[in-house]
Amino acid sequence: MCMQQSASRILMLVVAMLGAVGLSARAGELPDGEAAGAQASTQSSAPELVTQVCETCHGENGNSSDPSVPSLAGQGSAYLANQLAGFQAQRRVGVMSGIAMNLSSADIRIAANYFSQQILKAAMARAPDSSALRRGQAIYDEGIAATNVPSCASCHALDGAGLPSAFPRLAGQHSRYIAAQLRAFRSDSRLSTNTMMQNVAAKLSDDEITAVANYIAGLQTNNVLGRAGVMPE
Repeated sequence: MCMQQSASRILMLVVAMLGAVGLSARAGELPDGEAAGAQASTQSSAPELVTQVCETCHGENGNSSDPSVPSLAGQGSAYLANQLAGFQAQRRVGVMSGIAMNLSSADIRIAANYFSQQILKAAMARAPDSSALRRGQAIYDEGIAATNVPSCASCHALDGAGLPSAFPRLAGQHSRYIAAQLRAFRSDSRLSTNTMMQNVAAKLSDDEITAVANYIAGLQTNNVLGRAGVMPE
């Protein structure tokens, strides 16, 4: 069943991509004044690229309902653009690689700016305090001195908002997605150039990954619109 759902989703994405081709060409034909208006409109209504391609997997306004797919709402625009560029250049490999290959620099900018301006929906309330959550918080806030694991907060901030444009927002992300990415970094199967995260994840056990991922899922930020700014034209 899972394989059938995945195949169906990928088919939907391929069909959606065909509709997205040419978006950048049309955007490039807009006069300066109209281009500025189009940029402003992305803050109030989703562009065609977002509704036909991105939201198929990442959910309405970038709020994913699939725990294996990341939410993009509130993520830094520069970080999102860098990740899309990485998929496009095959520095990152995955389903997104095929999608990114069909995007122009204008498409990437539009999508990145749009999602950076969306508000991440509040995560479900954490379960009552437990030793596992306290362990996850200790790893996130302080790291693990015994194995030279740095704190997650040193790059991603205590509230999980990230330090754009270099480090992504983690607060409220699905715990399953966070854990899967940490394990992928550990096994070097994420196929990225992020050696920093590969080195950190290599020192984490499965229990430590689960604990910190569950803690991250319950983090909240102030959800201020435009926190990460908007990419320049």
